[in-house]
Amino acid sequence: MADDLFTPTITPAAYAADRRPPWRPGSLVYPAVFGGALPATVLALVNARRLRLSTGPILAVAGTGVAALVARALVTVALFDGHASGPARLVGALCGALVWGVANLTQKSAFRTWEMRGGEPASLVRAGIAAALGLGLVEALLIVALR
Repeated sequence: MADDLFTPTITPAAYAADRRPPWRPGSLVYPAVFGGALPATVLALVNARRLRLSTGPILAVAGTGVAALVARALVTVALFDGHASGPARLVGALCGALVWGVANLTQKSAFRTWEMRGGEPASLVRAGIAAALGLGLVEALLIVALR
């Protein structure tokens, strides 16, 4: 009689090979701090899609991203007159870190499960640099437009 006691419960077959591998949620902190709230939100939403998260965590990340972007724009325009000086950049980094914190909390358990199934994370280097530069520029242009 065969016993199922030694059959692994987490198998690579449970992972669908038709999707792109996700990034490490902890690695999203770099584009978040250097780019701001908008790059952090976009990358976290793409990663949530890759991890196939439910709508609750996705809405939490999106809501935090919108709130952080609005807060950054209002604080930068109201307190720093729209100038991109040192304190205004610090506000942008803090808003990006806030979005990363929510993304990390909502995605790390799903990523750990995916990783335990034998998955290797994708590299965030190119996407992170592109998002930090491109979407960071869009965020800066939004603040200049509000000024």
